[in-house]
Amino acid sequence: MDWKKTKSIFILTFLVLNLFLGYQLYLKNDLNNIEYLSEQPIEEKLAISNIAYQDKIPKYKDKQTLISAQRYEFTEEEKELDSKAISLEEEVSTDITLHYALTKPLNLPKKDTKDLIAELEKFLEENVTRGKDYTYFKWDKEQNIIWFNQNYFEKPIFYNSSNFEKLEGSELDYQAPNGMIKFELDEKGNLSKFTQTYLNIMRQGGYQEIITPKKALERILDTSHLKKGHKIHDIQLGYYSLVAIGDLQVYAPTWFIETEKGQYLVNATDSSIQVLSEKEE
Repeated sequence: MDWKKTKSIFILTFLVLNLFLGYQLYLKNDLNNIEYLSEQPIEEKLAISNIAYQDKIPKYKDKQTLISAQRYEFTEEEKELDSKAISLEEEVSTDITLHYALTKPLNLPKKDTKDLIAELEKFLEENVTRGKDYTYFKWDKEQNIIWFNQNYFEKPIFYNSSNFEKLEGSELDYQAPNGMIKFELDEKGNLSKFTQTYLNIMRQGGYQEIITPKKALERILDTSHLKKGHKIHDIQLGYYSLVAIGDLQVYAPTWFIETEKGQYLVNATDSSIQVLSEKEE
């Protein structure tokens, strides 16, 4: 027997075996790292990416229902408001879309957004039919328009202005979105006009599980809508339209997430994403 040759074969065999075992160990560690990352809490992911959110992630009920809604037809009594400083524009108003003008523009706070919102909330509560049913949604500073949206059990009905069109086949007046108050400001930033629509809302079907707000955050993080160094301004649960059947619309539970770079809707039942607005980087 050639011991030198046999020795070389053993050494080569052990070397190959060690390489194989080392490679298996590498694969195992790599898989463990992947599993760790996938199970990593969202708080850690946000911290690693230096993404800040000052408030607490909201609590919620893990089961919600779909809702359906149709435009509400205002009565003649509801159209006429108590304040003499507000007049109904009858020539452009209909039973489902009310247009109002102020005889004198209402002065609004200019420096503090919170004060401005509070002033408009007070105006709604004191002057507008069902005014308490609306909450602030967004301020379009380019168009000088402030939007308030209708709530359903304290959850807002979200609206995507880029997708707003008259419903096909509908003979109703759809000059304004469903369940919204559209405040129009003049060149000085004071309230001069507003438009109101309202929805009759009904629950549809049974309760179903929805994704958590943390999962919604993970969705916009994984799809690169939320990036390193961004700040999260708001997270809230509401409803967004899934489909329209004639004048009837069906809404799904939806997470609204606002960052310094954009506004996003994450469907709480199937995790799909709608981009409301997004700044280019």
